[in-house]
Formats: sequence, C-alpha cells, structure tokens
Amino acid sequence: MPLSFQHETLDEIPENYRELYTEQNGKYFLSGISGVKSQFDIDRLQTSLVKEREDHRATKNRLTPWEGKDPEDVQKQLDRVAELEVMTKDKKEIEDKLEELAEARVKSRIAPTERELGRIKKEYEVLSSELLNLRREKVQRSVHDKIRSAAEKSKVRQEAVQDILLLADAVFEANDNGDVLTKDNPYGVTPGLSADVWLQDMQDKRPHWWPTSTGGGSTGGGGSGFAKNPWSADHWNMTEQGKIYTTQGEAKAEQMARAAGTSLGGPKPTKK
Repeated sequence: MPLSFQHETLDEIPENYRELYTEQNGKYFLSGISGVKSQFDIDRLQTSLVKEREDHRATKNRLTPWEGKDPEDVQKQLDRVAELEVMTKDKKEIEDKLEELAEARVKSRIAPTERELGRIKKEYEVLSSELLNLRREKVQRSVHDKIRSAAEKSKVRQEAVQDILLLADAVFEANDNGDVLTKDNPYGVTPGLSADVWLQDMQDKRPHWWPTSTGGGSTGGGGSGFAKNPWSADHWNMTEQGKIYTTQGEAKAEQMARAAGTSLGGPKPTKK
C-alpha cells in the first residue's frame, strides 16, 4: 500500500509506518521523512505566498501616485507641510483684510454719489412741495376769479367778498376741465353747482351778503337773473323755471333745481 501525505484516521496508516506521521487538527500528516513536505506545510506556504502577493499589490497601488517621483523631493515637500499650514492661515487673514479693504474702497467711491443723490432727493422734495403749492394757488386763484366775477354780477356787498371767498375755498374745486364747481363738503352745500348758482342759492342763507335793496325777496339781484330760485319750496314758479331753462340752458337750470332739492321736471320740494 503506497503511503500518502495525509490520512483521515490512524487506522488508514500501516502500523509499521505510523511513527512517520504527525497528528494535526485531527488529521495525520507524513512528517518523518527528511526533505518531504507535508500537505499542511504546502498549504501554509501557498497561503503565505498569496498574502504576500496581495500585500505587494496593495503597496504598489498606494505608491502609484508617487511613481516616477524623486523620494528626496517628496520628503522636502513633506518637510514644508508645517510651513504651508502657517502660510494658508496667513492667506485667509490676508483675504479677509483685502475684502475689508475692498468694501472700504467701494464705500469711499460711492459716498460722493450717495451725497449727490441725497442732495437731488432734497431738491426734488422741495420742488415737489413748491409745485404742489403752485397748483393749489392756481386752483385757488381760478376759484377766486370765478367767485369774484359771480359776486360782482350778483351785486353782493363789497365788504362780504372776503367772507364769500373764505367759504368758497372750503366748498369749491377746479376739475380737470378747469370748471369751478362745488364739491362734497360738510357745510350742506349741494355738490356740482357753479359760482353764480351757489351765490343765488346763498341769498336765503346769507342775506347779509347783499344790500337790502337787492337781497332778500327783491328781484334782479341774482347772477342768474332771478333774485330767488324758482325751484325752491318758498319761491316755486314754473314760469320762471322755463325762462331760466330757455335763456341760460339746461345745465344751469339743472344746477338750480338740484340746489333747491329737486330736479328738472321733478316735484316741488317740501319746506325745511
């Protein structure tokens, strides 16, 4: 029976050769012949060779980035790591300083522009205020011109003109078309009346604005050509209404009717 390098049990080995075998991990390996390696030794050797090849490959892969480089040059660069770290830190501080310097320079350069813009803004505000005042003055002048003209035609007392203008400032406005008409107001004046109709309506409310001879119930004093409003409850007169409509137009007649609290063709208003 030929001898084998390995036997599973001791009984497989001829008795006179058993002393040539050594038991390892429950198996029996030939070890008693000089120069003959057991399978265990061979396997261990192969395992060592495989591990060595793998270690060599891993080492070669790690060294690939350094292939072709002079080890002395690499070492010199490594020796400068500490120096480079300090330089990097200083660079960050320098960058921060440069950024601050850049911001300061930008501010200094735009400061004159900002001051000029501030000056222009103030001038614009002043001019806007002046323009607004001029517009108000223009509107007031237009209102006053209309009121003065209507007051003159209505033959009001000269001493009452300032009082009339003062109230007119509160109840009149000039629209986009330049028409001077009464506006919404808290004084009980009907909106949309022209200056002459307003004065005609005021004869009952402010009789002291007119001389005794032309105020109150006298005729011929109003700018409309009638001393009293023929659409009012106290002076309702359809004949006079027709005259106003014919001689002064529908718009004027409508204003007078509205001032009296009615409308053209509407019913006679009730006395207040």
